[in-house]
Amino acid sequence: MYSFLAGALLGAPWVLSFAPISLWWLGLLLLAVLPFVALKTSRPWLTGLAFGWSAYGLGVSWLHISLHTYGGLPSVLAWAAIAAFTLYLALFPALALWFYSRFAAVRAQSWPATVFNALLWAALWTFFEWARGTFMTGFAWLGLGDALVDSPFANLLPWLGSYGSLFALMLFAHLFLSFVFNRLPGNLLGATAVLGSLLVLVQLPVNTQSAGTLTVVGVQTNVDQSIKFDPDLIVSNMQKAFALGDMAKEQLANQGGGLLVFPETVNPLVWTDTPVEWRTTFRDFATPGETAVIMGSAIQEGSRYFNSIVMFQGDEALEALEVPETRHDKRHLVPFGEFIPLGFKWFVAMLNMPMGEFTSGSGPLKPFLVNGNALASTVCYEDIFSGEFAGLVANSTQEPSMFVNLSNLAWFGQSWALDQHAQMGRTRSAEHRKPGLRVTNTGVSGIVNANGQWTQHVEPGQALVWSGQIEGRLGQTFFAKWGDRLWFSIWGAVLLLLCVREWRLRAYNRAHSINP
Repeated sequence: MYSFLAGALLGAPWVLSFAPISLWWLGLLLLAVLPFVALKTSRPWLTGLAFGWSAYGLGVSWLHISLHTYGGLPSVLAWAAIAAFTLYLALFPALALWFYSRFAAVRAQSWPATVFNALLWAALWTFFEWARGTFMTGFAWLGLGDALVDSPFANLLPWLGSYGSLFALMLFAHLFLSFVFNRLPGNLLGATAVLGSLLVLVQLPVNTQSAGTLTVVGVQTNVDQSIKFDPDLIVSNMQKAFALGDMAKEQLANQGGGLLVFPETVNPLVWTDTPVEWRTTFRDFATPGETAVIMGSAIQEGSRYFNSIVMFQGDEALEALEVPETRHDKRHLVPFGEFIPLGFKWFVAMLNMPMGEFTSGSGPLKPFLVNGNALASTVCYEDIFSGEFAGLVANSTQEPSMFVNLSNLAWFGQSWALDQHAQMGRTRSAEHRKPGLRVTNTGVSGIVNANGQWTQHVEPGQALVWSGQIEGRLGQTFFAKWGDRLWFSIWGAVLLLLCVREWRLRAYNRAHSINP
């Protein structure tokens, strides 16, 4: 019981590390304390399981809004589904602590043993965080590395990425806490050396060049999810969107043109089922050679459906509007929302949601070209996967100068999910030193600079048109060049160290006839 309670109590404050509260240091402290507490319990893996269940259960409790309020699932069943889902997520911290308890130096009374434990714990946690965001399509939400964008160590991100930056800070935290517990001077020296190195690294300049400034006008339609797909209200909702679009077009015309952006699935119909006059209306918001339009819609090609971002230049013929070619098809689909995982049709049948079996996009990313800038686009939570996103950018047909993300987060009301998602997107900007444009249905919308900080932040929960300037940047950061290969190099080095240590221990035990 102590094993479980200790983990649950430590995991409860985890969500406070992230936006909108952003106590990033709290998460680092919890991760530093966790292995010391776990090793004092009879079942460290259970402590890890309870930590994860508590941390993720509270952290994504807003799923109840989508499952119950909008999905029509009875409240008790919605909470049960969240409990089951977060219990699965908790397996990854449990595995991290199981491996740590198995291979850590139990009596770390020497500096080398403490350093080994610090490296091992930082590697195990960050590796299993990555695994949680990868295995079975992954769920990378509430990874502490993304919270660092709001910390004094944000400038580590373009060098080490989210997992690498977290690894380095966990290494410092473990060494420092070890000094607090056993007062070995070597541990303080090690912690000081790590911290000093990180403080030097955050001061190093990241060289990028301006790609020019783009005027953008975003449309926040603020259509509640309960009425977004209501057949009786679709027409009035679209009239509202078009009225906002007219205002946006006028603003851009007064500013000499630029980019007009609507949110994800602003068109609630499949594009092939959309009235011709609606298609031409979206196209005509653009002015050839002056203003481009980006909007979200489901696209059908034969028997396949895509969740897409479409761009119009204003001179497309009617035939070209039937199946738009200048578009980005979402690649990382949301389980249950955009595809049904194997064996879960019974669960989806209980929900009152417009489920669809979408197809994942493929091929290299083709940035949208607007007034000298190249825009790498993502739909909804595509931008929460750091390594995957880095690979997408690296393999694009042209280096992007800025990012644009279109989302519909109305499924989660006005919960912390909106700020949490925006924080992860801001981290992608910081990792690549490229600004970001975020346009959502109900919030949070705005402009993010190349350091991952808001330069314009639009109030959520309002129907409005907003405008601003965004300066594109060209040039690759160290992390952008290496991507997740950087993290695997770190984890591989720690694994090699572990193998050498185990070999030496076994050799010592054989020489002294000691049973391991």
